[in-house]
Amino acid sequence: MRPLRLMIAVLLALGPLAGCKSCRQADGQAVAPDAASSVGGLSVEQAQKPLAKFGDHVVTLGDFAKVLADMPEYERIRYQSLERRKELLRSMIDVQLLADEAKREGLDKDPALQEETRQILVAWMRSKLLAELPQAAAIPDGDVKAYYEAHKDLFVEPERRRIAQIVTHDEAAAKRAADEARAAGTVGWGALVKKYSEEKPASTEAPELAGDLGYVTAPTDAHATTSPRVVPAVRAVAFTLKEVGAVADPVKDALGLFHVVRLVAKQPARDQSLSDVERTIRVRIVQEKRADRERQLVDETRKTTRVEIDEAVLGQIAASLAAAPAPSTSASTSTSTSGAPSASASAATSSGNR
Repeated sequence: MRPLRLMIAVLLALGPLAGCKSCRQADGQAVAPDAASSVGGLSVEQAQKPLAKFGDHVVTLGDFAKVLADMPEYERIRYQSLERRKELLRSMIDVQLLADEAKREGLDKDPALQEETRQILVAWMRSKLLAELPQAAAIPDGDVKAYYEAHKDLFVEPERRRIAQIVTHDEAAAKRAADEARAAGTVGWGALVKKYSEEKPASTEAPELAGDLGYVTAPTDAHATTSPRVVPAVRAVAFTLKEVGAVADPVKDALGLFHVVRLVAKQPARDQSLSDVERTIRVRIVQEKRADRERQLVDETRKTTRVEIDEAVLGQIAASLAAAPAPSTSASTSTSTSGAPSASASAATSSGNR
């Protein structure tokens, strides 16, 4: 998202002078101040004093103090002089003027900006729900232990195997390398990597580390971190080897390369203790509480919102999408990091909701 577009989306989503709870309109209709208006040592009356007027907007002293208070200390210290504070006030006014101009040009009706605005609102709503929950450190120890006992299967470190490889396009060379590696043992491995592998070890690399791929987990590990150097065929054959030092027959990958894999070390699977995962559990509990609260909020909203879905049209769309080629990355939109659906998905949903 471009910075200007993001700035405008925030303002359109949250209203004039977003984040300023004591903002007034120039016609005299004031938003009732609350305790949050009193920042920087200002009284409520001081916070309501107009600082600048432009168009239909008024920036109050409370608005200005709130912007300063929300800054990190290292940034706030830059605005000690009168000139720098004038500069900040001009920036606040400029941002609102840009938002006003965007509305005059109808930018707030642009589908792409409306989608960005929607995602901003969703993200802020989720942040609000999270802020209403206890901090991870405040979760009772008893709740943490109960979660651990109920989900022990989630806290198992899988078996890991450290492997090394010789890789070549020549199948006959790969077979010779495997045979010689079995005969040479650990001491001869470095020389064989240098002799046969197309991935040559660095001159400063220890011979026993030649061709090293590090530790990998089994192909069945759903949480495995992937590496472009550890192709599926290599990962699979690594877990067929029984003993440390064993060398597998060459395996061929999708690109036609042959890999000779050697098992360097094994780390058995182990159950993680409660102390190992206590912090993780605390964070998970908070995240699950937030998800539950969001689900409750959506369910409550659905009680007052009529939702109609045309399953016949949905079926036709699903069928046509399955037959169509995948869109290019530049043309497609994906789920946002906040979990909100893409713009195209949102459009399809809104057309079926009444």
